[in-house]
Amino acid sequence: MKIFKLFILLILNLFSIAKTNAQAIQNDSIKLDYTKIYALALDGNPKSALPLLDIDPTKKIAQKDLQFKSNFENRFKFEEDKSDFLETRKSKMDELLKIYRDYWRLSFLNKENKNDTLMMKNVSDFLKANFSAAKNLTINEDSIDVYQKKYISSLGYHTTGFGKTGNLYDLLVWKTEKDTIYKLNYDGKETLVKIYFMDDFITLGWSEYATLGRYYPAGWATNEALFCVKKAYDLKSEAFKVSYLGHEGRHFADYKLFPQLKGIGSADLEYRAKLTELALYKTENEILKRVGFFINNANYDSQNGHSIAAFCVIRDLSKELFNTDFEKDLEKWKTIPLQKINKTASKILDENTKSLKKIPNVEKFIKQ
Repeated sequence: MKIFKLFILLILNLFSIAKTNAQAIQNDSIKLDYTKIYALALDGNPKSALPLLDIDPTKKIAQKDLQFKSNFENRFKFEEDKSDFLETRKSKMDELLKIYRDYWRLSFLNKENKNDTLMMKNVSDFLKANFSAAKNLTINEDSIDVYQKKYISSLGYHTTGFGKTGNLYDLLVWKTEKDTIYKLNYDGKETLVKIYFMDDFITLGWSEYATLGRYYPAGWATNEALFCVKKAYDLKSEAFKVSYLGHEGRHFADYKLFPQLKGIGSADLEYRAKLTELALYKTENEILKRVGFFINNANYDSQNGHSIAAFCVIRDLSKELFNTDFEKDLEKWKTIPLQKINKTASKILDENTKSLKKIPNVEKFIKQ
């Protein structure tokens, strides 16, 4: 009898523990949708991510999620930026960075307003007041580009210059860089390309600001060389070989192959580079991560070329692989052999190349 009673007591205790754990799990069940939050931020729309941070006060939330909520809201919820963005990157160009930060934030939170004209005036006024060589500066992109580069160089820094990433004027500034030569093979030709590895960044631009440092340009290409953000990659990894060398190498080749190609925010160039990635990955986990990233950040109606390109890549692959308009279920992608994704991406890229070559001085194609 005692054994029976002990058995019943043990069952009741286990039931009680299970019930308590279930309640704890329920109370701790709040999870921030980081995928959606970052996708909106990368599309230049962090304001629309704020409702995703609304939390039922009766529920529990992990400390890291609570900290992210506080940091994100401090940056975008109030009339002024209450975050430590400027304080954590003190340098000799604080005032210029503040102009850019205020422009980015105003553009994010008031998307219906056109802030570019005011931005150009503010940067021009700053350079004239703080850089004697800029006294003859005129308010246009080329003139601002020349004198902003000279000003930042005079402070001992490197920069990309005055221009847009997507729909916004951007500012990338770093302290150190080292160059090396890589061999790239594109379109059956081996090319020696100089790559600058950059470090000690003061700012990585508006995408870094919008995502609280989670995402930023990992590299880019010019007609003369490639540039790589050193901290973004393990140089021995497949991600570096494909998502950097493959992606940016495609840009490097396309600048010569299609010199007029620009599309909407370089959507066509990004489309071709993203297809190149999916044609080259040889690890299933890595290619699925890229497919998932493209799905989550796809937006055909965006003003951001990356978002448009991501949509078109998934759209065109979906038609070939699933006979659907846009397959967003990653579980279905997992059923497709890696080699088939490689070959299909390569096929679509080849077809795109043939189509572009038929159009004299082509400027855009995937979105007219």
